[in-house]
Amino acid sequence: MGDVSDQIAHPTKNGQHEEGVVEERARDYNANWMSSVEILDDDIYLGAENNFNLFIIWKNSEGATKEERCRLEVLGEDHLGEFVNRFRHGSLVMHLPDSDGGQIPTAIFGTVNGVIEAIASLSCEQYLFLEKLQSNLRKVIKGVGGLSHEQWRSFNNEKKTIDAKNFLDGDLIETFLDLNQSWMEEIGKTMNTTVEELYERVEELARLR
Repeated sequence: MGDVSDQIAHPTKNGQHEEGVVEERARDYNANWMSSVEILDDDIYLGAENNFNLFIIWKNSEGATKEERCRLEVLGEDHLGEFVNRFRHGSLVMHLPDSDGGQIPTAIFGTVNGVIEAIASLSCEQYLFLEKLQSNLRKVIKGVGGLSHEQWRSFNNEKKTIDAKNFLDGDLIETFLDLNQSWMEEIGKTMNTTVEELYERVEELARLR
């Protein structure tokens, strides 16, 4: 990805501040040809690159050593299949402040093909629940032409191909709402939960977009 830099003011010899000086604060040592980047918070950054992949990196500000604090660590990687050219904080829908969806941070992105989508930052509990649902849906929903969803979502570029991590496919998860009752009940049994709870959780996810 490159580095994370800040524009800061440095004092000059006469005591005045020189504006616009760029200082490197941290570096990602995985080389990527970036197409867009967004700051999610002080230490987490979302990036898109020219092989149609997304990734999330983290700056360990509390690291014990300077080396740890200056190295950007990869938290998540995923193959989107679209060339992203812009990220923006925001949502495609209006959320009420006191609603569950209103408490989930989201960002939107646009691609060169005209696709506009949303990315949500989920809690650990939400992520683990929906990851388990996604895993079960992969066994039920078959890709066009037998294409493996897992393989399609694998992060791949000229240097590596690895399984997606810490990303979920909202489009796949929302297909649960279109399943017949018997499949819903089967997945509910596998996950040791009710169809009603599954339906409610997936609808909550769908309302974010």
